[in-house]
Amino acid sequence: MKKNIFAAIISIASLSAGAVFGVGPDSSGSSTQDYSFILDSGNSISISRFTNSPKVSGTHPEGYAIENGYKAFSGTDISAKWDYDGTMIGISTGSPYLTDLTYKSGILTNAGAKVTSSETAIVASRGVGNGLKVFGGIRLNQYKGTINKPYLGGAGNPTFSVAGGYQFHLDTGTSTGFAVGAAYEVPQIMLRASIQYNSEIKHSSAKITETFGGATTSSSPDDIIAPSSMIIKLRSALSPRMLAFANWRSSQYKKFKIEGPVHTAAGQGEIYNPESGTDYTLGIALKINDQLNVLVGTTKGQSTDSGGLANALAPFKGSSSNFIGASFKLNETVELNGGYSLVSFGDDNAGVPLSTGVGGAASFTDNKGSRVSIGTKISF
Repeated sequence: MKKNIFAAIISIASLSAGAVFGVGPDSSGSSTQDYSFILDSGNSISISRFTNSPKVSGTHPEGYAIENGYKAFSGTDISAKWDYDGTMIGISTGSPYLTDLTYKSGILTNAGAKVTSSETAIVASRGVGNGLKVFGGIRLNQYKGTINKPYLGGAGNPTFSVAGGYQFHLDTGTSTGFAVGAAYEVPQIMLRASIQYNSEIKHSSAKITETFGGATTSSSPDDIIAPSSMIIKLRSALSPRMLAFANWRSSQYKKFKIEGPVHTAAGQGEIYNPESGTDYTLGIALKINDQLNVLVGTTKGQSTDSGGLANALAPFKGSSSNFIGASFKLNETVELNGGYSLVSFGDDNAGVPLSTGVGGAASFTDNKGSRVSIGTKISF
């Protein structure tokens, strides 16, 4: 079996698969912050683009429907690697955390959150003999978040305008962490087992701005932390034309809590405090011919169940998806790939405000979404 038969298919597996929002605001499930591309041989540049389209609606405890507030959001991942005298050197950039939510219904009108992020990793890998490789590098991480709660404006904000309520903005700036991993390979059967650890990253220069009651307050917290994670991957050929793969990722979101001094002083507690959790991906890749490879698979992601109500900024209990993907080799240097995932979000009850000023539980059930991805890989 040629070593590169399924090289493209493994890339598309990471591109297509993703338990969207399975754990926290992870944008790509088990492939979030996965830098194992540096284990592949050869010089190449890869560019991929994904669009997540959640559709999440529910029923407010006061009887009216809560319409879907999610907008489709997209991210771009770019990676490049070079072989330098037996050491692979690479760079990768992407968006590990993404969300865009604005409710349109009742007391939740104009309430929501938007998160953007970027992470750039400079990594390297090298074989150490007997099928073993080590890899790792430095990660530069930053994210921004905006959260609006117009309903906190009370009777003074009857139209639920953003300006008349509570507004929160976070900018972490850029801080550094590391990734480190190891892999065992048997090229003859495309066997690879790898493990990767991403350190947590403390953003000591983060800036928070809160606006409430017409006053703007700035603060500089020293405990904003991007979560650590661990990724375990396994793949192996089942036959000359078939390969199986499994990816698992554990995300430690417990330290990722978001608080605002003004929000806390108003008796509102923490703004966002997700639980840690795991994502996994299982799939089969099939070689159709020398140009075309296809795959099918399933994913699931879920945070630890705290036993309480979900946050209205993430009103579901994990997610699962089924996906299909394909890779087509145009010539010896250019490959095109794409994938589609149909996502299901777990039923849950989320805490929401009532018109009386207290809180209640809204039911969110039978919600779906989709993920579309396209990309290209150029070898040189």
